[in-house]
Amino acid sequence: MVLNQKTVSIIHCISIYYKKKNSVPITMGIFSINQTEFTVQGAVYTYFFITNFKKNPMVTVTINIKPYLAGYMYVRYRQSLEPDPENQSHSSSPSSAKRLIPIHLSHITPVYHFLHQLSVPHPQNTSWKEIGNICFVLPKPRNGKNPEVYNYIGNDSALIIEKEIETEMKAELYSFLLDNKFNKGVMFKKSIEQFVEHYEMVGLVQEETLMRAFQRWRKLVKEEKAIKL
Repeated sequence: MVLNQKTVSIIHCISIYYKKKNSVPITMGIFSINQTEFTVQGAVYTYFFITNFKKNPMVTVTINIKPYLAGYMYVRYRQSLEPDPENQSHSSSPSSAKRLIPIHLSHITPVYHFLHQLSVPHPQNTSWKEIGNICFVLPKPRNGKNPEVYNYIGNDSALIIEKEIETEMKAELYSFLLDNKFNKGVMFKKSIEQFVEHYEMVGLVQEETLMRAFQRWRKLVKEEKAIKL
């Protein structure tokens, strides 16, 4: 590891400062060190402890999916929205006019892994302008793809992500419909209306379209059960 002159100077100042102190414990989180034992090596450890625990700038990617699915995601993962996106210091594009609020997904969500698997280096001669209706913070695993390099999602990959989001939405919707019908006595039509309103998809998707998809799914499930019997 090579240290630049600025880093060396900072470490040197830290070590001199603590050498002047008497035996007073230093506490850094769960770590404690005695100042009489605080050498240049200790200064190095302190410096990198502080710098490495600062929040790294996030890298985002914006894609275009069906509007009602974007609406669903922003309500479904409202607790995962990154605050004050305009204050973030880094994005997958050098500049963007109006940024969407990025969604910071957990590693336990399927879409998180699709973002990690499908991200590629930004192709040459491709615009850096972010176009789309949903923005994600790219995964930053300890080992694997560096989002500073792998920060582009192509159109074909965006369609795969869109399909996964649609699958997630339908799974939640169908479970909600069945639970309301058989445990609470609420009709399917009423439940769909509630679901669409809750996820702010009114005007973005036809409720009849969701109903037809649900009925097709139920028919398929019944046919599969019949075959197994």
